[in-house]
This record gives sequence, structure tokens and C-alpha cells, in this order.
Amino acid sequence: MSNKISKERKFTYYIGLVLVVVGFILFISSFFVDMIPMSPSSFVVRPVIGMICIIVGNILMSIGAEGTAGSGLLLDPEKAREDLKPYSAAKGGMINDTIENIDMVKDMSSRKGESEVKEIIKIKCRACGALNDEDAKFCKSCGKEL
Repeated sequence: MSNKISKERKFTYYIGLVLVVVGFILFISSFFVDMIPMSPSSFVVRPVIGMICIIVGNILMSIGAEGTAGSGLLLDPEKAREDLKPYSAAKGGMINDTIENIDMVKDMSSRKGESEVKEIIKIKCRACGALNDEDAKFCKSCGKEL
């Protein structure tokens, strides 16, 4: 399967988006009672229909964006992997773009041939056993001469 989203899935997504917008308008319009003449029953019906449109629209958007298996409507892991392939490829590309912009990664990739491990030598105090830097003359813990 290609990394492109099919026309049917795009159409389903956009139909869901339109339903969400219409549902939102229906729901919000119930708060503007003075501006729109309506019967008392439409005051209850309009927001209910709006919420139903929002819920159905979100389901359609999820199916359109992620496919039937990717959205969890169809329980098939192989089909879900195929449905989500365009997003996985896009996310991998975005992660690589982000990693390329990090200065530390650039420095690390430019110094691949160099030895990045620096040895740290510590000296153990005979009196207390604390570890001190190699150039220290006195113990940082007990103060005795090393």
C-alpha cells in the first residue's frame, strides 16, 4: 500500500468536519434565543441534534483520517498498520527533521571518528576512602593529605 490517503478516506474526513461545524452552529444557536424566533421545543431539539452531529462528525473524521482499522472500528492489527502507514511515514520524517535541527546531534555526527570517551581518574583517600580528583592534594571529605 502506498503512503497516500485514498480519496474515499479524505471525503469521509471532510464530511465529518462539515458535520462537526454544523453541529457546533446548531448547539451554539440555542444560546441566542432572543435573536432567533423559535418554539420552546426547538430550544431542546436544536442542541441535541447539534451534539449528535458533532459526535457523528468526530467519528467520521477519525475513520477518514486513520482508516477503519486505524481508528479502532475494525480490530485487525495488519490492516491498522496499513491504514496508519501514511501517518507513520510522516511522523518519522518530522522526527528526522527535528533531530537534524538539534545542535548536539549535529556535533555528535560531525565527530563520529573522534574518541568521545574521556577517562576520569580518581584517587582514593587512605584515611576515609572518599574518591578525589587526581590533581587534589588534600581529601575533600576529611581534609587529610593524599
